[in-house]
Amino acid sequence: MKGVRVDPERREVRLLMKQVSFAGARVLDIGTGNGRLASRLSSWIHSVTAVDLSREELRQAYDRKRLDKIGHFAVADASHLPFRDGSFDIALFSWSL
Repeated sequence: MKGVRVDPERREVRLLMKQVSFAGARVLDIGTGNGRLASRLSSWIHSVTAVDLSREELRQAYDRKRLDKIGHFAVADASHLPFRDGSFDIALFSWSL
């Protein structure tokens, strides 16, 4: 379904913003895919570490210009994340099951 816009009204971001403040947050985006959600939150967050099993999906996330200065990328399994406790303020796990 190439060319289909997912959530064009940005309801997902608005609902997340009602639940937690992303201002200046260090975010872990587990199962980032192509960086869709991290990209939408990029204006509010301090940094994002985008994790996915797929190198190709991570490459697409890396190629998104909005993550240039704040994005870090890692190929990793969500069940065995290579980060210390307390490394992030917020963890996202969206559309990954």
